[in-house]
Amino acid sequence: MKEFFLFSILVFSCSVVTSQSINPPYLSNETYTYSDLVDVYRNLERNSEIAKFKELGKSDIGKPIHLFIIDKDQDFSADQSKARKKSIVFINNGIHAGEACGIDASVELSKNLLDQQHPIHKALDSVVIVIIPIYNVGGMLNRGAYSRANQNGPKEHGFRGNAKNLDLNRDFIKCDSRNAKVFTQVFREWDPDFFIDTHTTNGSDHQYTLTLIATQKDKQNPILSEYAQKSMLPSFYRDMKDREMEMIPYVYNIGSSPEDGIMAFLEIPRYSSGYAALFDCFSFITEAHVFKTFENRVKHTIGFLETVVEYAASHTTEIINTRAKAKLRTVSQSTFPIKWQLDTTRVEKLPFNGYETGQKESEVTGQKMKFYDTDKPYKKEINYYNSYQAEIEVKKPVFYVVPQAYERVIERLMLNQVNMMELKSDTIIEVETYYILDYKSPKTPYEAHYLHSEIKVEKKLEKHQFYKGDVLIPTNQMSNRYLVETLEPESTDGFFAWNFFEGILQQKEWFSDYAFEPKAKKLLAEDSELKKEFESKKREDAEFAQNSWAQLYFIYQRSPYFEKTVNRYPICRVN
Repeated sequence: MKEFFLFSILVFSCSVVTSQSINPPYLSNETYTYSDLVDVYRNLERNSEIAKFKELGKSDIGKPIHLFIIDKDQDFSADQSKARKKSIVFINNGIHAGEACGIDASVELSKNLLDQQHPIHKALDSVVIVIIPIYNVGGMLNRGAYSRANQNGPKEHGFRGNAKNLDLNRDFIKCDSRNAKVFTQVFREWDPDFFIDTHTTNGSDHQYTLTLIATQKDKQNPILSEYAQKSMLPSFYRDMKDREMEMIPYVYNIGSSPEDGIMAFLEIPRYSSGYAALFDCFSFITEAHVFKTFENRVKHTIGFLETVVEYAASHTTEIINTRAKAKLRTVSQSTFPIKWQLDTTRVEKLPFNGYETGQKESEVTGQKMKFYDTDKPYKKEINYYNSYQAEIEVKKPVFYVVPQAYERVIERLMLNQVNMMELKSDTIIEVETYYILDYKSPKTPYEAHYLHSEIKVEKKLEKHQFYKGDVLIPTNQMSNRYLVETLEPESTDGFFAWNFFEGILQQKEWFSDYAFEPKAKKLLAEDSELKKEFESKKREDAEFAQNSWAQLYFIYQRSPYFEKTVNRYPICRVN
């Protein structure tokens, strides 16, 4: 019995050593499996009173998404976010599970924070850390060595798509996945000051291991933007350089290579950082460079995470105060941009460490192809297009009205903690109504949707019948930006663009030409303006003049027989 007891202790000790990883797997060009990652965080919780590891909810594959919280005060509930005594740093990993550097980096960050001898431990006096160890659980379980053809390690890794083959970094508005619904709930509950989503990037080659996407300055709340541009971002770049981990803004080429210039990435709300920015959160995406070694990618990601934590610790009060001012501005803001375009007239010069490009003959195709010559590094200034301008702006209404028939929309509003009220009785309200005039859709689906673009609308002031249980949403709340960017039909990532209202785009009632022809004749005889418009159309459009059915439909559309709800956007505005 004694021998069995000793053997059990030995086995348990070995399992702890394995999952704790005395030598972290990234040093051997490896990354954690899902079960190993769960074991690591469970052991960190077991060995520290200031850490909590808990399940948030089920992912699409049925296994849980977890949250790891480090709080020196041992208050592991999201309620503390409302008190605003400490700044909150929220880190999300593995949204693309093959991009594993953040998964490993967050483990090392957690170990360092929990080590009382480590310098960063002191940051916990004024910072709370919230980590999703792996968001795309299904993608992490779909493990292999070949799904990242460009990537330099690790040996095996997860897959970009989740269990439904969705790219979760396109799912923050439409919320097609369980993952996104779980994330939305926990993100809104914690309301973090900083949000960091860790990635690995493909693309051009250059000398930097880490590039950074910060919320685009022109679409960010101006109060946050001024603070980020003048204080926060310069500090981040200086600190990373001091760590000998110099980074650069995300290399998003405007031409064929960085030498032609790069532009700021416009992270609209479908993306994690664009979604976080809707709620006046300082949000970032790290993009570790795919060609650098996995070890270096992890180390640079650790460096950036520690940089943010240390900055948050030393600037807690001003961060909390700056966000509070920004939120008040969002509540009172009257006009919101909902579509953006790059401003190519405004350009900055950016010092850049790259590689010269050249042409060589492909040994496979025999054709000329571009390559980056890593034997020819350069340092030069390149053009950086870092400015966007609003293409479409809308003035918020006093209220939006959402018919109860659109449960999927209301569910997402509720997940995002939108304040709303139900109508207590049937009532007629004078509202501003949109009619969809035109839109473009792709021939093939994009993330399980036929995403609409180039949306054109017209507005009409009308009286509509609404019913008990329909939803009235005031626009005097901190969710204003989320509301406007999802409920306005012209918005790039609005619910209309994502196909939540396809039923309105189909006409339900039609006519037979032989049955409607007598009615059309009578309508023309009784309505001189209609007849004038009809005759003018025939004179100016030769094809129309030869098409009997088109002529009858022209009259039908302008008659009392034509249904008034086709192309009528169902969410109305009360001004």
